[in-house]
Amino acid sequence: MPLTYLMWLNFFIADVQDGLGPYLGVFLKQKGFSDLDIGIISTAASLIALAFLVPLGNIIDKTHHKLSLITLCIIIISSSTLINYFYHHFYLTLLVQISIALCGAFLSPAINAITLGMTAHNLYAKQISKNEIYKHAGTCFSAMISFISALYYGIVAIFVITAIMGVVSLIFTYKLKKVKIDHNAARGTHINKPISSLKSIFVSTPILLLALICFCFHLSNAYMLPLLSQRALSMGIDSSGSYAAMSILIAQGVMILIAYICSKLFSKTKNTGKLGIALIGIGLFELIIRGMIAAFYDGILAMIIVQILDGIGAGIIGVALPILIANILQGSGHINAGLSFIITIGSIGGALSSSLGGFNVQYFGYFYAYMIFSLIALLGFVLWLLSHKFIIHSS
Repeated sequence: MPLTYLMWLNFFIADVQDGLGPYLGVFLKQKGFSDLDIGIISTAASLIALAFLVPLGNIIDKTHHKLSLITLCIIIISSSTLINYFYHHFYLTLLVQISIALCGAFLSPAINAITLGMTAHNLYAKQISKNEIYKHAGTCFSAMISFISALYYGIVAIFVITAIMGVVSLIFTYKLKKVKIDHNAARGTHINKPISSLKSIFVSTPILLLALICFCFHLSNAYMLPLLSQRALSMGIDSSGSYAAMSILIAQGVMILIAYICSKLFSKTKNTGKLGIALIGIGLFELIIRGMIAAFYDGILAMIIVQILDGIGAGIIGVALPILIANILQGSGHINAGLSFIITIGSIGGALSSSLGGFNVQYFGYFYAYMIFSLIALLGFVLWLLSHKFIIHSS
């Protein structure tokens, strides 16, 4: 039953974590904000959250009040979103979005830590896969009800849905407060065993290799799907945004299936490190193929295939990465700081992806943009080929 509460927390918190998410720009535009204002607010919030990811991960490793902090973050995100609806001045909106971004950055590693503390290391891999199933299902659910509600009631419906999801998330967080969490297991250490210095994470060869692989993955992956929507618009396939919404739902649906398959695979193996690194290799390889399909074919069928491959790659990374990091840093006492570090590096790649894609489309066209993304994925795959045995040995 406690693990059921954890899975449902993942389901409902998926909508809360990003606040308004993609609807923020629409809301601010309605309130008279310029595109420059919206860009400054979004960029500042993202950069500040990235800068604090590792310190937040370190806090998660050290604190015994993880559930209380998760509760606080949910309250801050939900209340900040509602405040922004009634008061939408520039500086207040900037402050609100920074607080939402910081709390959102805290939640993922915090929930991973609780999962590790509840299951211990031997069942962690299987449970992470289940968490991902519920998280992606929650994203699909909230996207569908937000889309339908916004059609009938306007943007105010998104604020109401976020608040409701926040309240339900708080209920499941409260239920977890009665569960015993092993905080030593949650950070990857044991009683009476020395803890490594935090600096050791940043000089750990397998962690640095994984960080570079994730950087290549997200640099190649992040802007492929938005670029599909832009190309669909330029080709006259879609002008309403419905194609973009459908592409997200297809990808998220595939992620649910991939997380389910990963759950079954991890439940049948004792060598989770070997399976995890193999899955990351598959994710990089399909990313190469995905970019090439998008480059050479622009029909609806090809676009759907690209969306399916997006779900496969993102689904694999979401499951395999936390498991590998937990294996590599087991005994260090810094599992969540390590996870936050790699998420930071990957997020930098993701942020650069949009600029790289936009530049190449502007000056060279969609074909070369996708081919360059494929080459970056190939670089990541070569790095994986050269280092995967070393990473397996470390995990």
